[in-house]
Amino acid sequence: MAAVALLAAAAAKAAVTVPVAMVDGLPVVQVKLGSIKADFLLDTGGAVAITVPQPLIVPSAGVTQLPETTKTTDASGAVHEVNRIKVKDAYIGDARVGELDGLVNYSWGLTLDKSAPEPDVIKKGIVGLKAFERKGVVFDLGRGKLIVLEPNEVPEMPGKWSSAPLKVDRRGAVVTMSLNGKDAELVLDSAATMTVMKRGAAALIGPNNVCKGKPADAGVCGPTTFRGAGLGDGTLKRVDFMVVTMGPLPFDGMLGIDFFKSHVVYLDFAKGRLHYRPL
Repeated sequence: MAAVALLAAAAAKAAVTVPVAMVDGLPVVQVKLGSIKADFLLDTGGAVAITVPQPLIVPSAGVTQLPETTKTTDASGAVHEVNRIKVKDAYIGDARVGELDGLVNYSWGLTLDKSAPEPDVIKKGIVGLKAFERKGVVFDLGRGKLIVLEPNEVPEMPGKWSSAPLKVDRRGAVVTMSLNGKDAELVLDSAATMTVMKRGAAALIGPNNVCKGKPADAGVCGPTTFRGAGLGDGTLKRVDFMVVTMGPLPFDGMLGIDFFKSHVVYLDFAKGRLHYRPL
């Protein structure tokens, strides 16, 4: 019995809490690469482990640029061809995530206001979901922290939680939300400044069809609100979306930083589940 208690205590201490700062309204964590420490954007919205800015691709950081390239498509539909990199050993805060495959950092994203200057935070490197795929992770961004779990570790989950199936594929981490009786596939995107839905999504019917009467080239149709949105075995009383024109992407929209700041989110990659509860 004493041995079991000791094992339980050891497991409880395995999780590492990482401070998260909000910069330009988006989550930023400190990353250590070799002997170099830098702030990186925490971005769950793509199937990438890490992107590293060119000035940090140096021997002292343990980062090597490879000759191979890959093509990625961002939410605007723009295609980027970028070099692959190999990171020898990475820490996110005090949580070691080890060797990572990644990309050279590049300018990306869906810009709703093209007249506004690009936020400085976008120019930082990115820590993506694949950095945590061998572990589990709890996003408690509303309280300024990220909890990185060891493999097979289950976090403490006090209070009432809801759960939904989670798909992790080339699109990123995807959940299905029921809106107006229609299924909407949404990417969990902590680097999206707001929750968005693409023009033409099946759920945009009746009063939610804010694009009705708008010109085809309108980049932004406007905001819309869904009430009683089903997410797994839970229901969100209200979800606000900005309806925008997006590229030809295989999903309906993105749950952005507003969702992450108003909920604690636990991603269990091993079991393919999203667990969430409101703050």
